[in-house]
Amino acid sequence: MNFDLTDLVPKGIRKGIDLKDFLFMEMVLKEKDFREFLKTHDWAQYTGKNVAVTCTEDAIVPTWAYMLLTLQLGPYANTVVFGAIT
Repeated sequence: MNFDLTDLVPKGIRKGIDLKDFLFMEMVLKEKDFREFLKTHDWAQYTGKNVAVTCTEDAIVPTWAYMLLTLQLGPYANTVVFGAIT
């Protein structure tokens, strides 16, 4: 059986969220500031889009940050992946 791997790629517009933008001194993710962003951000802009969540800075990002982002994106995004947009 042969198949084309490009058939498995979700169709549609791709957007990315880089957690680097939320790091304090490009090293630490402050929970209070991050949770405030989650409350005030316009999540509707991700409606029907494929969203990639990544961190381009060499920092340790707690797994709860990815889970909270996914929770907020769930009702809007078509798909949510962790990694770079390709």
